[in-house]
Parts: sequence; structure tokens; C-alpha cells
Amino acid sequence: MRIAHLSDLHFGADDADVAAMVAAALRDDIKPDLTIISGDFTQTGSRREFSRAAEFLRGLPGEHFCVPGNHDVPARDLAARFFDPYERFTTAIGLPQPPVFSNDKVVVAGINSARRALPHWNWANGAISEAQRQYLAQVFEAAGPAQWKITVMHHPVHKDVELPMDVTVFGRKRTLRRLRALAVDLVLTGHTHYAGLTTIGDAEHSTVYLNASTALSTRRRGREGNGFNVIDIDGDRMIIRALARKDAGFVPSMTYEHRRR
Repeated sequence: MRIAHLSDLHFGADDADVAAMVAAALRDDIKPDLTIISGDFTQTGSRREFSRAAEFLRGLPGEHFCVPGNHDVPARDLAARFFDPYERFTTAIGLPQPPVFSNDKVVVAGINSARRALPHWNWANGAISEAQRQYLAQVFEAAGPAQWKITVMHHPVHKDVELPMDVTVFGRKRTLRRLRALAVDLVLTGHTHYAGLTTIGDAEHSTVYLNASTALSTRRRGREGNGFNVIDIDGDRMIIRALARKDAGFVPSMTYEHRRR
């Protein structure tokens, strides 16, 4: 099974040429069975930006699995932000929240780590509630032994010294403990516009935490350009490639092989 992992499209602050390149690469070369997008479809959460995001999704092959990010909460319409913050996301993307995808190879559970407001000066940060952790337990405890367990959220809960920005996620430590207890295999995140991979675990079980760069945005950070991840699952083996834009295409910037114990 092949999964494409995109994040941080940021329609409204996107590069149209890169958007066309990504769509062509997915359609003509990568050909994923499932495309996962881990939030920030838009820049300000406007209806026009969501309309463009929906049009982009319609041009991608295979099935889609999406969770919102902090930029998908309306930034300039306070009534919408506080009273119905995800109506535009749900209407445009057309997916139930929280989403689940399952077949004989994987079970994917997504949670929304974005919030309309936080007890913190920076509302771009995230939070994960006990109810969301219980939801993950409900999904993954029902998974079969052959299924890879994959979680998708916008904000990274792991710590990576190479990330170009600090990220606060309320409930981070409790979520890491729950992911460990549930033996989750792969956690897909975005937010930092940086492609990075961290493994946490021991000889009994190891979880891969995979962050994606920004797929389309002009808001690139540091040395990172536009890119996305490709995950191939074959039995108990998973191969991850981070693809980065180079000239008129995308080339691997990182490759990692993981075997499930």
C-alpha cells in the first residue's frame, strides 16, 4: 500500500506552479492508494481559500484523509471562529470529523489538534484532550494484528531538535504515553514546514513520528523547500521517503526503512 503525506497547503499563500507540480507528481508518478493531508489547507480560513483547496483535492488520485490545522480556523471572522470554527473545513473537504480509514493493511485515525482559542498567548499552538485520546484507544484497540496503526494530527507532539520553531501542544506528554500504550506505528504531522523523522520506543515497539514540509506554501522556513512524504507498506516493512522540490520535479531528501517488531 502506498500513502502520500502532504501538509500545510496554505491556499491563499500558495505557489500555483508548485501546486500543479505536486498534483502532477501524485497523479502521474506516485499514484498513491491514499493521500493524507495533516492540516492547514488555507491561510486565513476564508471560503474562497477552502474552495481552492477543495478543487485541488478533486484533482488528486485515490482516496483522501484530512484533518484541520490552526490556519483552517477563520482568522478574520470572529463570529465563525468562536461559534462554528470548523464549518468551512467540513463543508469544503466533505469529510466526517473525526475521520477513520481502514482496510486490511492499515487503520488510520485522525484527531484535530487545532483550537479556536487557547490558554496561551499563541493560539497557533495545539491541544489534545482526554476525549480525543480515548477516541484513539477505541479505534486502535479494535485493530487487527496485521494492520499498521497510523495517527494523523496537525501539531507534532514529539520533540525534534531540528524543528525550526517551538511548538506547544497541551496534553502532549499524556498523548505520547497513550500512543505508546496503544502501540501506534506511525504518527503523521505538519505545522512546522519541516520534513523530519523521529523514532520513540524500545526493543519491544517503536513508533515513527514523521513530519512533513509545506507542500505548496510560499512560507518556507530555513533550508526547507516545498515537499511531501511517500510511505510504502509491504507486510511488516515500511519505507518512508521525504521528497523535496528540485527544478521541475521532486527528489528524495531522506529515505528510512522501518520494520515492525
